[in-house]
This record gives sequence, structure tokens and C-alpha cells, in this order.
Amino acid sequence: MMTTFLLTSAVILLTPGPTNTVLAASGAARGLRQARLLPLAEAAGYALAISFFVCVAAVVSGLWWALPAMKIAASAWLALSAVRLWSTSPDTAQSESGAYARVFFTTILNPKAMVVGTMMIPQSTIDEVALRIGCFVLLSTLAGIGWVALGSSLPGSIRRHSYKGAAFILGGFSLAAITSAFA
Repeated sequence: MMTTFLLTSAVILLTPGPTNTVLAASGAARGLRQARLLPLAEAAGYALAISFFVCVAAVVSGLWWALPAMKIAASAWLALSAVRLWSTSPDTAQSESGAYARVFFTTILNPKAMVVGTMMIPQSTIDEVALRIGCFVLLSTLAGIGWVALGSSLPGSIRRHSYKGAAFILGGFSLAAITSAFA
């Protein structure tokens, strides 16, 4: 059972998504050396969001409006991030704290956290839940380093357009989230 959880977690974390897009764009814009610690903001975001979703999973399952409301919030954040990224030049990359905040909040509102917290971690003992959350957070840090490294390894001609490309992708994720909220 734990092996299945770890393999599923790895697949989720290696699948392109909002946080991975922001990490890769930051790696491309800032370089590996300056962006190498951003996966810690991802880890903190996942730890907080997954813990929240585990705690409220039983409560929100009976509320028809809860899941759509969370999707709308995620969609709004992704749209805002897309607009901000579109207007940011990699030459004037955001401050260190701005980069951490963008990764942290994008991760908190990442639909992957909701999936992990509500569907992949069963209601169990506190030790079992903590172990699974800890494993996911550790895997997210490793995958995050990979996404930053991938972005930093892109050719310079692509790297200078990293934020615009990431903005386009985040806009697509925002549209997908808002569409699924009303489906």
C-alpha cells in the first residue's frame, strides 16, 4: 500500500502542473544557483495544503459547493499569477521573497494538493497520515529540484521567454480549473 502511494506521488509530482511550471520558469529566469531553494517553498505549501485537506476531507465531502469553491479560488490565483508572470521580465526577476511567495501560494492552491489530501491519504492514524504527508513533501522537494534544474538547463533563447511561456501555461490551468468548477 505504501509503495503504491509513493509511486503515485512520484507520478503526480513529475507531471507538469502549476507549481512545476513556476519552478521551471524560475529556474530558467534565475538560474539553478539562485532558484535552488525554491522547492522548499513548494514543500512547505504541500505540507500545509495537504494537512488542511486531510483534516477537512470528511467535512467537505457532504458539502456540494466546497469543491467548486476551492477550484474557483485556485483558478483565480492561477489567473493572477499568469498575469503577473506575463508582465515580469526575466531580466528583472522578482525578489527572493516574491519568488518564494509565488511558489508557496501556487502550491497551496495546486489541485494536486487537494487530490493527495482528499483521495490518496486515507483517514487513518495520525502516525500513518503524518508519514504519508512527510513522504509526499520529501518527494516534492526532490521533484522540485528537478523542475528548477530543467528550467535552468534550457537554452538562453528559450530562457528569456520563460515567464511568458509559464504565464500561458498557468492561464490554461486556470481555465481548466474554472471549467471543472462548473462542470
